[in-house]
Amino acid sequence: MPSKKSRTKVGPTASPTVRSRPPSTAIDDTPKELTEALQERRCAVFVGAGLSVAAGYPNWEHLLNGLIDTCLKLKDIHADQARELKAMVATKEAGNLLMTAQELSDRFGRERFLGELVKVFGDETKVPSSAHKELARIPFDLAITTNYDRLLERTYAKPGIIPSTYTHSNAPDFVDALWRKKFFVLKAHGDVDRKSEIVITERDYRDIIFRSQGYRSGVAAVFTTKTVLFVGVSLTDPETKLLLAYLHDAFHGSGAYHYALVPRDQFPQTVVSRWRKDYKVNCISYDATPGHPEVVRFLKTLPH
Repeated sequence: MPSKKSRTKVGPTASPTVRSRPPSTAIDDTPKELTEALQERRCAVFVGAGLSVAAGYPNWEHLLNGLIDTCLKLKDIHADQARELKAMVATKEAGNLLMTAQELSDRFGRERFLGELVKVFGDETKVPSSAHKELARIPFDLAITTNYDRLLERTYAKPGIIPSTYTHSNAPDFVDALWRKKFFVLKAHGDVDRKSEIVITERDYRDIIFRSQGYRSGVAAVFTTKTVLFVGVSLTDPETKLLLAYLHDAFHGSGAYHYALVPRDQFPQTVVSRWRKDYKVNCISYDATPGHPEVVRFLKTLPH
């Protein structure tokens, strides 16, 4: 058995220890630094679209293709443009997905476009997945998500207790909760019950997020004082792209190191290296099988 490497000190210029793994191991080892952050109550979880997909909500490609069909049916676009938009979606590139979302928003009209999103993500028949339930057993300080649905709120709800939920419009409130060390859910890109606050296009991000200095300062406080574990993120998720771009601009070279549980086949070594160097996010890779049971298996290894 190979000897363990000595632990590397985490600091502004040094990344946490990355241990080698035998090729047969399905999931990388749980980093000691992540375990310590949980034990010391300085860890947050970022929930990406993957967990909502596991609960039955559509991924970005399915969502946009469905919206294209609806837009075509309403005769807001013609057949040639529908085919063109679907070809853009088929590339699964975040930039193309965001551009398609913007075009659909313009074609529908923003109010009707948001109404279509509410129809999809307001479906209360969907229930938290096994991964959601496992998250509730782990002592995270707070939860962040770019998902619009209410799965996280339902995950953390207890008899008589509903977790506080904030969006970018409630910056003073969630900053106060952060200061008081009170658990809360931050819906970074809006909530299905507050459709006017939904962020889904790059224009939304520029107009809403960058205009809110208080929100940006609050997010900065989270990512510089907490270790954040990303779960359910994908390279094709444009909302993760928007957040990472913000992190690159705001925290490049400073703040805590973070971790992302990612499918090995979607995150080649070059991407893993760039996430570590550009965003200070260290990837914990796993060999994905149908349904991604590895996610629950990994979460069970964390302190409860």
